[in-house]
Amino acid sequence: MRHLLATTKNVRRFQSAVKELIERPSAVEGMGLLWGKPGEGKTTIIAHTANQTDGIYLRANASWTVTSMLQVLVKELGGSPGNRRFPMMNWCFDKLRGSGRPIFLDEADYLFRQTDMLDALRDIYDETGSPVVLTGMEDIARTIQSNGRFARRIAAWIEFKGIDLDDTRTVTDTICEAGVDDDLLKHLHREAGANLGRIVVGLSRIERFAKASGAASVSLSVWADRELFYDQPNFKTRGR
Repeated sequence: MRHLLATTKNVRRFQSAVKELIERPSAVEGMGLLWGKPGEGKTTIIAHTANQTDGIYLRANASWTVTSMLQVLVKELGGSPGNRRFPMMNWCFDKLRGSGRPIFLDEADYLFRQTDMLDALRDIYDETGSPVVLTGMEDIARTIQSNGRFARRIAAWIEFKGIDLDDTRTVTDTICEAGVDDDLLKHLHREAGANLGRIVVGLSRIERFAKASGAASVSLSVWADRELFYDQPNFKTRGR
């Protein structure tokens, strides 16, 4: 499999939104939100975009506090993290103010477990003007909408949905090192439920099969009834 980014419709929408946030007039809010189901390519695109825009990529986790969030940010900005919030916050203000460098915060769902982390992030945005893009699961948009002070700062709301058949072809031609005939591609798209992550898993199995069999391209008739995924079992609840 080739380690390349497939330019799907989801990707183009996100990149266009980020460009607008970076180039926005000073009077326009500069926060963005990307959300969607697992496996839709959210982490891949924000990490890629952070690299392409000289942005700062942060990944929240369950153990984060305001202090640990600031420590990670200071480190990413090239500083030496400390243990006191106030000096670290002011140092980040000075480094980011006027730089225009966007901050991409993955797994942002964790921030809503402690409102002081949201307040700290909002302060960083308000003080520096740096664009801030959050990424989370399906429920994060609804959660943010219930927080008026935070929601009003978000100018770009982007949902990653399942990809269509054309995008499935784009992904296939971009990353798969084996040919996939149209009939097998349609079968893969249907069986994957249009989920990008599952499509990539299926493509990796098709590619391995093609290389093992020496086939330049694989059709549905050649693939036959082979499994595209090893899914979780569906256990039925036993009656008492």
